[in-house]
Amino acid sequence: MITYEHLQELQRFAELGRMSASLLHEISNPLAAALLNLELSDQRSAAVRRAHHDMKMLRRYVEAARQQVRGHSKATNFRVQPQLDQLKRLLVPLARKAGVRFDIIFPADCRLHGDPVKFQHIVSNLVTNAIEAYRDGPPRQQPRVRLTLAVKNNQLIITVHDRAAGIPSKALPHVFEAFYTTKGQSGHGLGIGLAIVKRYVTADFRGTICVTSSRRSGTCFTVTLPLAVDTSKKSAPLC
Repeated sequence: MITYEHLQELQRFAELGRMSASLLHEISNPLAAALLNLELSDQRSAAVRRAHHDMKMLRRYVEAARQQVRGHSKATNFRVQPQLDQLKRLLVPLARKAGVRFDIIFPADCRLHGDPVKFQHIVSNLVTNAIEAYRDGPPRQQPRVRLTLAVKNNQLIITVHDRAAGIPSKALPHVFEAFYTTKGQSGHGLGIGLAIVKRYVTADFRGTICVTSSRRSGTCFTVTLPLAVDTSKKSAPLC
């Protein structure tokens, strides 16, 4: 049964979709101009080459977001390792700037079935939230975020663990609700990041996501995604 609260949530998502479509349209033109200027610049400079690569990646994200707003999604079998390599280029500098040590533990490559851009969104959102968890809490001597990926029972298990102050117990049951945020006092956060992450995990990858948190041990998000299946080998997982 559809409740009034559910209808309100759907209306807010629809409005967010319209705003996103307009914003993406406004971003596209200056992004294309910036890329053109970089292509005309001195490509011998390592800084220019890195900027050009990062701008191309940003254009890819914008195009993927436009496809998602239109209701299109590119599901395919993809390797996880290259996606992590791209994410590290964005997340490592972010952690370094925040003074947070960022560790990645990933013993073996594997393949998933779904949209690789949405996979990157899942991981980057969880890691970014973990880094930002240290922003408003008490100072920590060794702030650290650990991203761990492991394969078990034909599933990829992803954990993102921080040692910050934790999520308040009264807020914990609501963290995946759309437009619910604990970041309002610090002036950032719309309360849609984890809602979108959960939707991608459950609807796009047919996986699960859960969270545990306490003041002593920090916060740990656990995502479980089924591995891609090799149909030529009678449901053998692809690793």
